[in-house]
Amino acid sequence: MVAVLVGAGPLTAIEPYCQQNSAVYCNDFETYSWEGMEHDGDATLVTAGVPGVHTFQGSGSVEAVLDTDGTGASFGYRFFGEERIYVRFYMKWDAAWDRPMHHFFTVHGDRDDDPWSCHGTAGCRPNGIKCLNGATVDSRETVPDVLPGEPFFYSYFPDMSCDPGSHCNTYADANAICEGCANRGLPCNNGLECCWGNHFNLNQGTAVSMEQDRWYSVETMIRANTVFLGAGNYDGEMALWIDGELVAHHTGVLWRHTEELLLNHFIVWNYFPEASQSYRIWFDNIVISTTHIGAFGEMVFQDGFESGDTAAWTGSVP
Repeated sequence: MVAVLVGAGPLTAIEPYCQQNSAVYCNDFETYSWEGMEHDGDATLVTAGVPGVHTFQGSGSVEAVLDTDGTGASFGYRFFGEERIYVRFYMKWDAAWDRPMHHFFTVHGDRDDDPWSCHGTAGCRPNGIKCLNGATVDSRETVPDVLPGEPFFYSYFPDMSCDPGSHCNTYADANAICEGCANRGLPCNNGLECCWGNHFNLNQGTAVSMEQDRWYSVETMIRANTVFLGAGNYDGEMALWIDGELVAHHTGVLWRHTEELLLNHFIVWNYFPEASQSYRIWFDNIVISTTHIGAFGEMVFQDGFESGDTAAWTGSVP
């Protein structure tokens, strides 16, 4: 539980949203500290960065180095469970980036009695009780040579589409996968199958393909579905904004069958097993909130009074 972080010196980059709004977490890295974030050795703090190059603003940020060992460079933050969570950060891929991003970042909900209940379950169909899977953001190449490309949601949920065992056996071992799933408390009750995240494409505004060597504001929202008498309803949501513009909003998702599962974990995976060389990504100005955040300086006050436009007072966002 971290309040506003105020750095020192002429290059201090103070996050406007957190000056005037209640937030679950804020870190603009101007104190050159992780401030309670989990991280591995390939994600390091930048303490003397050049604004626009290594940082969005100020002199502090996070640099993630992805090597050919396939381990990625992860960091994240755990927080008290919420029904709806928004996460916004700034990021930049280095100029050498030449392929899509495998798994970028995720928001999900681990069980209170098992903080890793959502982990190690790739290939398994969720049961809505063990984990609130939420969504991961990946990317694909849709415009030639514009990379890492177009972002999209990649999500696991109880009634997701999976590969039947006969098809799975053409590229993997369905029996071994189902055995592993059973060991994690997720047996293949529908018969042999291999489950990989279903894709949810951009469906709002203008399609965007993200490029190397420029800063982007990335914000996502996940809202857990409601539950009635031990059965989940199809009313979960996920949304994505790039540079303050809504590019995806999907509704009607069922992730959980128990209200005990809440969103409580944000992770930047930086999972990139396809890496053929060392790549770098820089991250700055991370905010986690229960309300829409917006791009840096876009709206300091939640009520929008500073705009002078009364329409902003009643405007709604996903």
